[in-house]
Amino acid sequence: MGQNICILTGELSGDAYGAMLAKELLRKAPDLDVWGIGSWRMHEAKVRLLAESSRWAAIGVVQSLRVAPRLAFGVLPRLRREIRRRAPALLIPIDFGAFNVPVCRWAKQHGVPVLYYLPPGSWRREGPLPTRIAEVTDAVATQFPWSAERLRRAGARAYFVGHPLLDLIGPQPSRKEFLQTLSLPSDTELVALLPGSRPAELSANSPALAHAAIQIHAARPQTRFVIAIAHQSSVERIGRAMRRLLSLRDSVGQPVAQIVWGKTHAVMAHASVGIVCSGTATLEAAILGMPMVIIYRGTPLMYVEYLLRRMSRLRWIGLPNIIAGEDIVPELVAEAATAHNMAHHALELLSDQQKRARMKNALGALRAELGEPGATRRTADLALEMLGYPPTGKSQV
Repeated sequence: MGQNICILTGELSGDAYGAMLAKELLRKAPDLDVWGIGSWRMHEAKVRLLAESSRWAAIGVVQSLRVAPRLAFGVLPRLRREIRRRAPALLIPIDFGAFNVPVCRWAKQHGVPVLYYLPPGSWRREGPLPTRIAEVTDAVATQFPWSAERLRRAGARAYFVGHPLLDLIGPQPSRKEFLQTLSLPSDTELVALLPGSRPAELSANSPALAHAAIQIHAARPQTRFVIAIAHQSSVERIGRAMRRLLSLRDSVGQPVAQIVWGKTHAVMAHASVGIVCSGTATLEAAILGMPMVIIYRGTPLMYVEYLLRRMSRLRWIGLPNIIAGEDIVPELVAEAATAHNMAHHALELLSDQQKRARMKNALGALRAELGEPGATRRTADLALEMLGYPPTGKSQV
């Protein structure tokens, strides 16, 4: 067994990126021992997990407080003991700054080299420089070119590697092939409903999305709906929350809505319009060119947090708008995220082909800013260079 590497993730998206990175590292250096914290994707990628992070996912600071004690008093001491015992040759944290940045600081103090992959706050184009990340890392692999520049100005050894979503998404089936899997004709007007992946998101979003879809169907009876979820485990919860929508039938007795799991990218690639919960899914939809409405619903405390973020000069909640630095996709937040408003914006897009085309063009320009596919390979090459493997010279876009 060769050198050991520790990869740390705390969100489902980070688990996916960590799994891709682990696979690439082990493909290039099969003697590596890769361990860390993640979920089922990293487990499938042969990463030996110290802790399972799927239940850590939280929406913002307010809900993060609920998992903080478990991390601070359970996972963190165990991780520190394991780092002391195993002395990893490299620590690779992925996003999840509330947990990972303090771990990096501690690891650096104990002589462990740190390569931060997808650093927190990397979408920021202005404001204070990310000196905190520079202080706790030996190198940073970031997904945005402006982030690499700001990190370098802060004193970090930073590389723009591109966005790993471009590696994760991959080619999609044709529209005809995909709609055949749904038993729908190829000319179907399809609306995608993406309620999110976290339990809190599913509870907050599903009923309103169902009511919005019913209103859209009343205005455009030809429309069909796909409720896209990441994992089969959410089917029962969605079925209960959207029972009325799922029971709707068309004039020949066929359902107007269905749940699809594990095919979210194909749904995004071929839907006419989507209504999407704020989060990574909005950037996936942007990459695939799906015109959309972004929604952000939750508890009153989460809305207070949103207002605090607005006061800190963050104008948007959706990643496409944040990254673009302008309004390219409508956002409905808190009390504005009603079923009526969702239906209104979706119907506007469905009925106005030029408006859809303008949004698709703007999303295409956004996609171009994310670099070329290969972020996973570039980051793996950088990690291996830090471990002493021969350099490839391909660690940047």
